[in-house]
Amino acid sequence: MIYFPVDSLDVRHNFALEYYLMTQRKPQEPVLLLWSTRPTVMLGKYQSAQNELNLPFIKQHQIEIVRRLSGGGTIYTDQGGCQFTLIWPERGTSIDFSKGLQVITSALQQIGINAQTDSRNDLVIDGRKVSGSAQYMMPGYRLHHGSLLFDSNLDWMSHALRIDPLKAKAKQIKSVHQRTVNLREQQPSWTAAEFKARLLKALLKQTNAQTRSLSADDESALPSLAAKYFSEDKALASASQQFDHQHKTYLPGVGIISLSYSLDSDQKLSALSLDGDFFSNLNQQQFTAALIGQPYKASVLSPIIDQQLKQTPIKGLKAQELTALLF
Repeated sequence: MIYFPVDSLDVRHNFALEYYLMTQRKPQEPVLLLWSTRPTVMLGKYQSAQNELNLPFIKQHQIEIVRRLSGGGTIYTDQGGCQFTLIWPERGTSIDFSKGLQVITSALQQIGINAQTDSRNDLVIDGRKVSGSAQYMMPGYRLHHGSLLFDSNLDWMSHALRIDPLKAKAKQIKSVHQRTVNLREQQPSWTAAEFKARLLKALLKQTNAQTRSLSADDESALPSLAAKYFSEDKALASASQQFDHQHKTYLPGVGIISLSYSLDSDQKLSALSLDGDFFSNLNQQQFTAALIGQPYKASVLSPIIDQQLKQTPIKGLKAQELTALLF
């Protein structure tokens, strides 16, 4: 494994680095990154900023807004915690958090922090979330990144993020704050910087990672990638198109799934949008293009949806469940 030190607190720089490593540097060994950010909210790939964010609070407190290339839910990060990135040279289309979470939980246990995985993608302590993870794939590579709360500002987190009423009801929680906790409760004498240093030492020992530095050419490639893929405008962009119908549900092990659609005078799909906090490498444009123009009939749309999800699965979701939601 290769470890690249990351000093930047700019989330756009750090997301661009992940992307650059997989698409241009193309290492032949696994990669480890450990990094932090200024106060930031990170939207999942398939989420609506308007639904997930308290934008007036975020603007007032100058919190950065960015959209990941991975699915999952919105998270808040700051220098009170840290982010980890694990990149493996491998091929695949299905999301699998087990290998990455094993690396992180083992390192946490080595430094005296007892966190367990939950049923989906989080690390928890006594049922309260301390870490969330997400994944995406590029040709030949799998990326698993996640956050670790150590001494983060949970009040800002609670005010900046909105919780979907469907998820709140299903999980029987009233606020983001109620569901999360800082790791500092287990190690109250540590600072966030000390936690990060101890974690890094444990990760390097566990993975036998060799430390390497980015070249000047590597660094010079990052600003254009950050601007192209991770700008605030891109994060906040939402379709201006209005839909006639919306069907939304929360499925355990999958997350929020929302389908918005319109029909033309011949009862054919004229517009469609798939949103939520699910995990997938699904191309939304390709998915909707396969369905638009088709008659709004389950017998017609079901095999198309099945074919699309066979090509690029949504973690935990069966094609018949998505078809049933559409109808």
